[in-house]
Amino acid sequence: MSRYTTGKQRARRSVSRVGVLCFLLLVFNTTGLAAAEYTLDPAHSQMTFRVRQYVSVVTGKFTDFSGTVTFDPAHWERSHVEATISVKSIDTGIAARDHHLLAPDFFDAEKYPTMTFKSTSVQLKGERAADVHGELTIHGKTLPEVILVELQAPTKNGGDSLTWTVSTHLRRSAFGLRWSSLIEATSGISDDIDVQMRMVTPAQ
Repeated sequence: MSRYTTGKQRARRSVSRVGVLCFLLLVFNTTGLAAAEYTLDPAHSQMTFRVRQYVSVVTGKFTDFSGTVTFDPAHWERSHVEATISVKSIDTGIAARDHHLLAPDFFDAEKYPTMTFKSTSVQLKGERAADVHGELTIHGKTLPEVILVELQAPTKNGGDSLTWTVSTHLRRSAFGLRWSSLIEATSGISDDIDVQMRMVTPAQ
């Protein structure tokens, strides 16, 4: 009788182990399916910035950028973002100013042609927004940065495309973006830069 009981207990343990294994496989497979890969659509996305100069505001944009988003709507913290921006695509509406910004005494675009952002973690803020922590590289210098990302809605053209708004606040001097002391003192240009972006990301 005891041998029968022992065998029955072993059978139950085996069934239990198989059940646990199947459950874990189901969870992992479901998680993998939930996350989707998206590619930034530059034709329908915009990246702009604003900086104060005395009492006025100078605005500009970058027109050449790319990026990818791995988005898990059920687990935002598992998402990942990477973006690359061409420095030479800067456009402030005045060609002479753009040429000056790209020169060696500021962006030095020949030496540092791109700016990059790679996320390291995502912290959910509410139902449709998150703080995305990552590493931002500008002018050859990499610093930790936090950007606020908000999911707006699927795009009107349907499919699996998503629309996002992105915002952050930078201090250009932290990345070595400074002119001479004389220019800094007389130009009236603020050290603070507000960056805004509207991203449209079709699924890959």
